[in-house]
Amino acid sequence: MLTIAHLYPYELSLYGENGNIKALIYELNKQNIKYKIVLIDKEDKLEFSKYDLVYIGSGRPKYLEEVKKRLFLYKKEILSYIENNGILLATGNATYILDFLELYEIKYCEKRQVHDVLATTSLCKGVIKGFQNTEYQIASTKNILFNIEEGCGNNNTQLEGYKEKNFYATTIIGPILARNDNLNHYFISLLTHKKNVDNS
Repeated sequence: MLTIAHLYPYELSLYGENGNIKALIYELNKQNIKYKIVLIDKEDKLEFSKYDLVYIGSGRPKYLEEVKKRLFLYKKEILSYIENNGILLATGNATYILDFLELYEIKYCEKRQVHDVLATTSLCKGVIKGFQNTEYQIASTKNILFNIEEGCGNNNTQLEGYKEKNFYATTIIGPILARNDNLNHYFISLLTHKKNVDNS
């Protein structure tokens, strides 16, 4: 059975980003793959060794610092999870929350970036559609996730997001998995391959 951890859905559900979890659930049900969703609240202890995928989405600005302080206590565990090929997806301003991992730097934009997005990625074929509404950009242009055709990339380039092993961070919202079946299928395949689930 797959275990998917949705971090702080009550605080980090801006722009309907819980739709990313709904997209995963839809496809898992369609493929008759057994799973459980663990909703992590602020009082809950995180146990990364038990999770096959961790999702953290966008939140209202008033929650970002509190969540960052909460997760900072797990810095060593999160880095170990990533190093051991645990799947972690962060969308929207969750990229700012996770900059304490020191895998990338965040740049603050005085003018909020608001764009419709068209992009491509090496993860899957086809166009990726989404939206950006953020005051944060990833500063680095290494280990990029998307090539932007419309929208804004890292540090005002056409290169967006960050990828290291199975850690994926992007400012693109939408929700991105709900709007892009091709990308959603990529994450399902990643999950099932990791867990050796038989899809037949």
